[in-house]
Amino acid sequence: MSTGYLVVDLGGVVCHFDHARRLERLARACALGTEQIHALLWQSGFSADCDQGRYASAALVRTRIRVTLGIAGTDDEIDDAWCSAFLPHPTVIDVLDRHRGDRVLALFTNNGPLEEHALTRRYPDVFGRFDHLFFSHRLRHRKPDPAAFTAVAGHLGAPSDEITFIDDSPGNVAAARKAGWHSHQYHDVALLRHDLAEAEAVNGRRTAR
Repeated sequence: MSTGYLVVDLGGVVCHFDHARRLERLARACALGTEQIHALLWQSGFSADCDQGRYASAALVRTRIRVTLGIAGTDDEIDDAWCSAFLPHPTVIDVLDRHRGDRVLALFTNNGPLEEHALTRRYPDVFGRFDHLFFSHRLRHRKPDPAAFTAVAGHLGAPSDEITFIDDSPGNVAAARKAGWHSHQYHDVALLRHDLAEAEAVNGRRTAR
């Protein structure tokens, strides 16, 4: 019987996240500047649409990027540029491994089909650690939408008070708490160790009842 559920964010927790690096990589592949690219793909709502499942596949996302930016690169080149914002954080991953215990481990991220396709293939050792991968495009809801948290808990079959959640966004942490999850904002590795050890103790007391 599970002693609980540990749900963690991707960008900003499991992976370092650097949006500026992604913009620079995309800019090198086209004739546009980083501010133009950000406006066309993020401020326009395109990236959010990807995260919410309005593009059914990585191929459709690539096509839109090619058309919007005038990029003629290969699929791998587009994937490399788009996903260059993510770099696995080995120390965080080690902490998760050490403090996981008997808990079900799940990833819960606001990302679309291109990130899922590319990142899981580039870093199989990272994503293979998780029992469940919850990409928002499959849920069709993004954090901090309450529906996203309801969907994840439903897929896990988990009571809300048995879920420990780690995210770097204050808004996402607040939304998770409203959903009844035990939520902690990620700031650094030392605090993560403390929060997971505390959650482990809480789970142990609950299981002993």
